[in-house]
Amino acid sequence: MKILVAASNMVHINNFHLPYIEAFKEKGHSVYVMARGEGADFNIPFVKKSLSFSNFKLSYKIRRILKEENFDVIYLHTSLAAFWVRMALRGVKRKPYVINTVHGYLFGKASGRIHNMLYLLCEKLLRKQTDDIVVMNKEDLEIAEKNKLCKGKVYLTDGMGVRFKDKDITPIKMSRDKINLVYVGEISDRKNQIFLVKAMESLDNYTLTLVGDGDGREEIEKYISKHGLEKRVFITGFTKQVYEYIAGCDIYVSASKIEGLPFNIMEAMYLGKPIVASDIKGQNDLLPEKSLYPLNDMDGYLRCVKNTIVREERYETEKYFLDSVLEENVEIYLHPTSNKNNG
Repeated sequence: MKILVAASNMVHINNFHLPYIEAFKEKGHSVYVMARGEGADFNIPFVKKSLSFSNFKLSYKIRRILKEENFDVIYLHTSLAAFWVRMALRGVKRKPYVINTVHGYLFGKASGRIHNMLYLLCEKLLRKQTDDIVVMNKEDLEIAEKNKLCKGKVYLTDGMGVRFKDKDITPIKMSRDKINLVYVGEISDRKNQIFLVKAMESLDNYTLTLVGDGDGREEIEKYISKHGLEKRVFITGFTKQVYEYIAGCDIYVSASKIEGLPFNIMEAMYLGKPIVASDIKGQNDLLPEKSLYPLNDMDGYLRCVKNTIVREERYETEKYFLDSVLEENVEIYLHPTSNKNNG
């Protein structure tokens, strides 16, 4: 078969999907990648703002590629690429088999009504361009099945597989005399780091390290400066030492608004860290009730952090290993196409 793997950028492909691409090739299939960035067979410069005019123009380029290449199957990843590739398919007569892997719908119980209506409407409009769906948490499964967002089946998996590193690493600890809180992720409204920073005004005996960078960094740096938090709140910027920062934390924290099945939480679980996280889809699929607080509930978060004992925790993580999920996921991806080809 001729397979297209599409995502918004090559960072996502490199982080999560190279083992799948290799598995497809080992089974004799031809695989091509469509994404923004070096290394893509079809370099499509997607713009993060979904309804940007630039993305509208790109859809014509994508449609031309799809018509010329005649792919047998398309595997979609990331909401941005999934939307625009399916939009482009509306003008293609010979339809490939399309499986949309949902790494967390950008709507759900934690989102506002109008926001949910708009994003759900987009998915409903594209259901005819969606043969099957793969989801990673129970809420997204419910959304996809209840609203019939594809023509075929909705599969629930344990994620794309985490390649955990050796636990024997040198932890990075920001303070020796305070309790270290750490969060890893792109600094953005969706990840909601500003909530964690605001909470630090009530957590004198703690430090907070935000590992990552992003569009929301400037707002957070202004808040840190305005409220005199420079000695207790740190931003690393882009770093390859993510694992070392998680290993060095006393409590791993998250205020995220929307997730699929978050790798950063799974990595903290693997390292046995106590975790305090917002009670949203994906995070509540992974964590016990004691680790969760209602989204944006400051009192609930502060209470949960202060009541958390700094000690090693035990979680079930083996089922999320790449070796545990790869074969089953590859079967999901390839099986529907074999059904189609066999009539």
